[in-house]
Amino acid sequence: MFAPAAFITLLTALSGVAAVPFSQLFRTLPKDISHVAVDEAHGHYLAFKRDGSLYGRYPVDAQSNGLERRAASQCAQLSVDEAKTLPGWDAIVQYANNNWGDGSRTIVTNPSDYVDSPAQVCITDDVVELSFSGDPVCQTHTTSSEGSLVGTSGEVDIEVDQGFNTDTSYTLTTASTIGVSDTLTVKVGVPEVAEVTDALTISTEVTDTTSSTFDVSYNDVSKVTIKMTAPEGKTCTATTSTKTCNIQATGNIRYLASGWVWFNYDDETDGHYKWAASIEAVLTNQDDRSSFAEFKGSMVANTQTSYAGTCT
Repeated sequence: MFAPAAFITLLTALSGVAAVPFSQLFRTLPKDISHVAVDEAHGHYLAFKRDGSLYGRYPVDAQSNGLERRAASQCAQLSVDEAKTLPGWDAIVQYANNNWGDGSRTIVTNPSDYVDSPAQVCITDDVVELSFSGDPVCQTHTTSSEGSLVGTSGEVDIEVDQGFNTDTSYTLTTASTIGVSDTLTVKVGVPEVAEVTDALTISTEVTDTTSSTFDVSYNDVSKVTIKMTAPEGKTCTATTSTKTCNIQATGNIRYLASGWVWFNYDDETDGHYKWAASIEAVLTNQDDRSSFAEFKGSMVANTQTSYAGTCT
């Protein structure tokens, strides 16, 4: 005899329904899975290939959260109004019309009944490279440490700062039309500029609202010790040179839509009332499901170098 759990598994397999919830399985499905229908009588998703052939059945997982597939700080829910601003929105609607007709229907995203089939907007993992315009404007100034008295050993240690830091505020000049007002994490790439900065990648948070500001900060300044030799009783100081450079910078952040757009029909079409189109399967070109936020600012870079000073 089968144990109860094994018997249930056997029945599930014989019924042709995958036991793994759709939200977990979706990431492994073939890319040509372009739409799903809901079999409300049995509580299943029916996944279809682009050619209309049935790929498989999957249980509706009402408890899952599709945003778990990406770090929450990189993604947010995509509203249907935002989806309508995508360059490829008309292609999604046409896909629905071609497959299920243009009858009376409601178009939604992230329906509460099917939380495991969300639509979301994410800032991609791609690093947003800054673009610089013009030449950097640099100034250099020096500072001296407090005097340190040389003891009987004839040596004195003086602690000074040395290294590089940047702390720049950027302003969104144009917001993306998706992910509006959401605060998400982005990686900003700072290209190498001769005698100004090495190449860096810095993570920061950006709120997608025109005129909002965000900071890009990096600091590798550390304390170093300079050993100076002088006669006992002398007072020694070390000098630090700080070079501060400003350069105009701009960047573009890609906001990328993915997931499902639901078409809920008033009348049954092809055996079902609720159909969903995969955004990324219909819009295979990323540019068709993207919107960009533009930002600019004056990058400030400080380089501190220390060297031995004088003893008097």
